[in-house]
Amino acid sequence: MFYSLIAIGIVGISDIFRKLASNLKDPFFTNLVFQLSATTFTIITYFIFSRKVENNPKDIVFAILGGITIAAFSLFSFKALSTGPGASVVIPVLRIGGIALLVVLGIVVLKEKLSLQTFIGLIFSSIGIYLLFSNK
Repeated sequence: MFYSLIAIGIVGISDIFRKLASNLKDPFFTNLVFQLSATTFTIITYFIFSRKVENNPKDIVFAILGGITIAAFSLFSFKALSTGPGASVVIPVLRIGGIALLVVLGIVVLKEKLSLQTFIGLIFSSIGIYLLFSNK
């Protein structure tokens, strides 16, 4: 849970920088700079803290696909932030929408159980997205 709280703080700060960077005219260039910075940070932390190499091709492919989808997410989020109603609406919708999709995919693809608590969370998330968009 400790690392989750750190990640929540970091993603909030990251989203502020994401919004500020969205003022650049070309979202492809913005995404390139964003991803190169992330790659540089990742390489540095890898060499400082790990240096382990794993030989599990299937999981490596999943990591590559995850990286590609994060890069695509970043590109479209920069575009949404540069043309959308503002960070206070766009970023929560991106995050809540992503979480809702993850829950659905977890149930359909990973065969996870849908609990009452998760279902209620999805309902409240949907209401939240509606309220954010209906106010603008």
